[in-house]
Amino acid sequence: MKDDDLRDLFAAFAMFACTGNGGNYDADARACYEAADAMIRAKYDEEPEPEVGIAAVKRKRTTKG
Repeated sequence: MKDDDLRDLFAAFAMFACTGNGGNYDADARACYEAADAMIRAKYDEEPEPEVGIAAVKRKRTTKG
């Protein structure tokens, strides 16, 4: 999924929480896209969790053709 599509999806989900501006839909929409932008930034700022356990030491299978 492209980031633009993901941003729209996140903004749509944020609409459920962005209703505190007294019916000012323009402000609600801007707030939702600001929340979506923050979610996109958080997506890329997070460090991946280190693998632990058996999966971390298991060799990948390769096929010889």
